Amino acid sequence: MKRLVIISALVCMQVLSAFAQGPTSRVNTEKVKMYRQPAIGGEVMRLLGSEDEIIVMRKQNQEWTLVQIDGEAGYVLSSYLKAKKVKKATAAKAPTEVGKSAKL
Repeated sequence: MKRLVIISALVCMQVLSAFAQGPTSRVNTEKVKMYRQPAIGGEVMRLLGSEDEIIVMRKQNQEWTLVQIDGEAGYVLSSYLKAKKVKKATAAKAPTEVGKSAKL
């Protein structure tokens, strides 16, 4: 019974974390290093490219941002991040004037 409760709790945490993810971002250049700790001398986990979609978890400080990609979390220098452009929905323009020939 305890095992079932623990498994249920873990599944709920995974579902909630998927909905609680931050905005997506991209890096502004190729081969940006993602570190295990917020320090340049730290272990490099992977290199990020401009096509990689990154989830911004939180800003660590002025210099570093905690990000997630493919379920893996690490730190990137904030200066290399750019917000992903969101396409704005355009509303259809309403006619400003009804012609004289229009009948209701």
